[in-house]
Amino acid sequence: MTKTKKVAKKIKTAEKKIVKAVAATKNLPSIQIPMIGVIVFCLLLAATSFTAGFSYFQFKNAGKTTTQATATFDPEKTEKPELDFYVMSFCPYGNQMEEVLKPVADLLGDSVTLQPRYIFEKISDLKTQCQQYDSSNCTNYVTAGYFSTESECKSALVEYSNDCYDENNYLKIGDAYYSSLHGRSEAIQDVREICAYNSLGDDKTNWWKFVENVNNNCTVDDVDTCWEEQAKSAGLDTNQITECFNTQAAELIDKEIALTTENNIQGSPTLYIGDSEFPAEDAYTSAGTGGMKIGKKVFAESEYRTSEFIKEALCAAFKKSPRACKTSLEVEDDADTTASAASAGSCD
Repeated sequence: MTKTKKVAKKIKTAEKKIVKAVAATKNLPSIQIPMIGVIVFCLLLAATSFTAGFSYFQFKNAGKTTTQATATFDPEKTEKPELDFYVMSFCPYGNQMEEVLKPVADLLGDSVTLQPRYIFEKISDLKTQCQQYDSSNCTNYVTAGYFSTESECKSALVEYSNDCYDENNYLKIGDAYYSSLHGRSEAIQDVREICAYNSLGDDKTNWWKFVENVNNNCTVDDVDTCWEEQAKSAGLDTNQITECFNTQAAELIDKEIALTTENNIQGSPTLYIGDSEFPAEDAYTSAGTGGMKIGKKVFAESEYRTSEFIKEALCAAFKKSPRACKTSLEVEDDADTTASAASAGSCD
């Protein structure tokens, strides 16, 4: 049998099967639908599909608003972007920022420089510093609204004056008195964290572990006895940190004070990318509805203290961004998840 005949035979066999199938349905009841009904049905089906699709789109995007950019971040491109973050070791808002920055550090590694900076106060003349608490100033303080009555003012100033003159409240090196907002122990811990950071090479993983350990397990009241265990747990050499503190503390603090003075740092946390404060002032509005455009993305003011926002800013500062920049650091909304959105407060 030729190939043509074989094909013809298969076609005939198929035709017979179709005829049998049709014949089996002849006794079934049937409904005749006018052509106009078919057309109306199809139109209704199309409309329903569109409405359902539109409703799903609305549901999926419920709660989302379009953020208008009030500022654009267009940094100078470098081979290795740098971010300085000004904090105090026991400022809760600074600690939150460290938690936000850690995922960025974990993701980008040594392709960027994330440099901690600390806010100190230096007092050369304790007597001059403490004269502001003289009770003879109470009239002015009451007038300015700091106190309700002169009696209340005088009582408070006595306490303030005693604390101010108490040298135990300061880190004294030579003739200078150093402090941080939360006291002597915070100033000392600030120096320890600087020493720990400087003791490591490009890989700062253990520094981030150390800071995380201290933030979670120590307080400003017990840090002097708590920090060593946290440092050892993070894989740091505590003897090296202590040696650094004993020999370099004043030099390290004065360097930080010079930077905070130069950049007019007012509170913890404050961020700088390159030579500019980040976000810039024009990224904020009085109503809290500001927005910043980074590349093709626009971030709302409420997102300025998130890991994803800071990652995008650093990635925009690369001459050639690494593949890690394609990884999202967005997390599910969670009131207890600091990396999702840290508080906008600060320690001033």
